[in-house]
Amino acid sequence: MGVLGLPSQLPAGAWTLPAGRHWGKITYIQQQTSEWYLANPEVAGGTRYPAGTRRPYRFGGRYSSKALFAEGAYGIVDQLEAGAQLPYFDQRLADDTRPDPPAEAGFGDLRLWLKWRLIHAPAVLTLKLAAKAPTGKFRNEDGLISVSEGQWDLDLILQLGRSFWPLPLYAALDAGYRVRQENHQLAQDPGDEWLLNAELGGQLIKKVSLAGKLELLSAETGTAFGFPNPSLQKRIAYFAPTLVLHVLPHADLELAFRQSLRGRNFPAGRQWVVGLSRRME
Repeated sequence: MGVLGLPSQLPAGAWTLPAGRHWGKITYIQQQTSEWYLANPEVAGGTRYPAGTRRPYRFGGRYSSKALFAEGAYGIVDQLEAGAQLPYFDQRLADDTRPDPPAEAGFGDLRLWLKWRLIHAPAVLTLKLAAKAPTGKFRNEDGLISVSEGQWDLDLILQLGRSFWPLPLYAALDAGYRVRQENHQLAQDPGDEWLLNAELGGQLIKKVSLAGKLELLSAETGTAFGFPNPSLQKRIAYFAPTLVLHVLPHADLELAFRQSLRGRNFPAGRQWVVGLSRRME
């Protein structure tokens, strides 16, 4: 996030970095929950629960996740930006059937992107191409949530941004499609995904900004061994109130929680987010 009202300096969303300028951010995310959104319909206590219902994990299950994301971007020319993101995960899913539940920690999959700014005014329109490479270690073990997804992703995203300067207010909208390749170790295709992110924010006082973010993901039905498998279908919606403190002349501290609103085949609950970024001036 850059100084509100100066969209050419914003390294996020549709805005691209000026030629020769760089930006970096480290984000920490933590989540603990005993609930998830059902992948398949089920019957319990004589009641039928449809897919997507928020339910406790079976056998007293408890999911915990800690993640650290390091990312950076560089302006090749004023209209073209390149970036990369590398995550580190520490996560586990424990329940009463496992005295020593499996856990996994390590670097996840590397994500790379190029952003080409197509229009600068009155709004900013950018085309983003991204790829996720399976660089992390993938492990197929019952009860284990691997730090790598074990397959390639390719993203095509249109990003729209608008500054309402002299009002200290901005809006952003991202819409895209993610092509997900097959995980050959499992003979599974997780299903392509539609992405939609919306953001509205503004500067409250000189060094404090507030934003509301809505994140939506809807996946198509995946396949296993060439046959449709609805249990692989993932959907999630998050709302994330976000507070940004401009703590130093070139640094921002971001505090947020991402509250899940609905989903399918995904842990429920709230994620706490702390981010530190180097801001462009």
